[in-house]
Amino acid sequence: MRSASIFITTGILFLLVALTTAAGEIEGKIEQAEKLADSGDLSGAVALLEKVTAEHPENSDAMAYLGLYTGMGAGQATDYEEAGRLMMLSFERLDKAVKLDENNPEAWLFRGIMGINVPGFFGRLDAGISDLEHAAKLYSEASDNEAGEGLVTSLTMLAEGYGKNEDPASQKKALEKIIAIAPGTEAVEAAKKQLEGLGDVEKKPEIDTGIITPKEGDSEKVLALKKSLEKDTVEPALLLQLGTTYYEEGSFANAREVLKAFTAIDRNNGLAFKMLALSTANIAQHGYDENIHDDTDYLSNIAFEVMASLDRAVDLAADDMELRLTRGIFGLLMPFFLGKHDQSVADLEMVTESDASDELKSEALYYLGYARQREALRYWIKVAKKYPGSDGAKLAFSEMRPQVVRLDESELDIPCVKIDFVLGFQDELAPQTAVWIEDEHENYIATIYISGFAGFVKGKQVTLPIWAAVSKFEGIDGLTSASIDIGHHIYVWNLKDHKGNKVKKGTYKVRVETSYWPTNLYQNVEGLIKVGKKTDSFKIEEGNFIPFFEVTYLK
Repeated sequence: MRSASIFITTGILFLLVALTTAAGEIEGKIEQAEKLADSGDLSGAVALLEKVTAEHPENSDAMAYLGLYTGMGAGQATDYEEAGRLMMLSFERLDKAVKLDENNPEAWLFRGIMGINVPGFFGRLDAGISDLEHAAKLYSEASDNEAGEGLVTSLTMLAEGYGKNEDPASQKKALEKIIAIAPGTEAVEAAKKQLEGLGDVEKKPEIDTGIITPKEGDSEKVLALKKSLEKDTVEPALLLQLGTTYYEEGSFANAREVLKAFTAIDRNNGLAFKMLALSTANIAQHGYDENIHDDTDYLSNIAFEVMASLDRAVDLAADDMELRLTRGIFGLLMPFFLGKHDQSVADLEMVTESDASDELKSEALYYLGYARQREALRYWIKVAKKYPGSDGAKLAFSEMRPQVVRLDESELDIPCVKIDFVLGFQDELAPQTAVWIEDEHENYIATIYISGFAGFVKGKQVTLPIWAAVSKFEGIDGLTSASIDIGHHIYVWNLKDHKGNKVKKGTYKVRVETSYWPTNLYQNVEGLIKVGKKTDSFKIEEGNFIPFFEVTYLK
């Protein structure tokens, strides 16, 4: 028995030595990654740590640093889609680091730093502050020098987060604590300067009085609520009631404005955040209009705002399956670059596995099916983008291509020109498309159709370069409408130019241009048609994005 005991003890010692050696190697690799990051080589730091985490997937420290440097890399990305992807990947890795070791203060610290520094529309500020508060708690419970430095860093970042969250009272406490625990350091000097600029830190709910000013068209209920709010101290409950009333009346822009004011006062009301998300989403349903010219990212920011509000609502009521269903659906229907697909699937699966009603479960199952369809479509998009001439791409285009439907020409007001074409490819978003007419000398005559974004944004972001250069955006008022997607489309030219004048007999060029995003796939087609005494036509069946194009002059 004694020999067996010695053998077991020896085995444990060998294991401990091996673990200590592995820990030392991992720490050395992390230090190498830190040096690479400090020198500006973030991609090198990420590559090194990806290798470390592949070999040691349970190491929280390596995963935390990998998450941090991945997020920092998002800040350097020049491509909007890539930056969003890296940001979501960063949080996935930081979430994993926290899960691997909930007592690792660096994991909480790094996730908190990312949370308070990403753009506001990600909705990570509150969670970031909470992470930093937890990191400070963990560091304060330790006693070594590194823990002291970590505590100062946590408090410094907390002060920044509180400032962004317009909570000067908490910001002051964090700065005062830095001064108390780190005398003689640069951090203290910086904290003292910030304190000087804070002034009176008593936090008072302040709102723009414009949102409670009576307006023409206000209902009696709205007017009564606004009258009750005309006081020196605004009653938050009445403000929430006003926002809810606006929503119920379908006045979504007003509801959004009031609910944003309320959530700035009360960050812990899940119903308010849900109502804010729904109000904002209803605004987004309006689609592109002339306002896009002033802010080309308007609808993108609206989408981020919707999901940020829903994320906060779910944080406050994690067991509300109806809310989970709502977030799951919205995450799938919002633009892909929000990176919410996996979260949406997880929400919907949670609903199906819960004790929710059959109605909620059935809806969750439907949208899970929709999610799987989107996932399948992405494989076809990828093969068309990456291997355009391959047999796989040909099969994808063939499956996407819709049937061509003929129009009853007897219903048309002739003479006219019928423009018949197919968009044969489906991307993450509907493409921008233009249909227009030139004379035979390539002088602009008229635009027949132009997609919403391209038409409203005009020269600020050219997605259809040929049409933009030829038309110079003349005569498109009233023509710009929702973006058409994959399918068969027919338009009719009434033989008038963009000023409304009837054109002369002669030869005209009919053109269609389409541009997809985010793949940047593109095609334009054109052909000549004679307008005169006889019927004329031409047909082109080339390419994959506009695989069918037929134009007919009807006399």
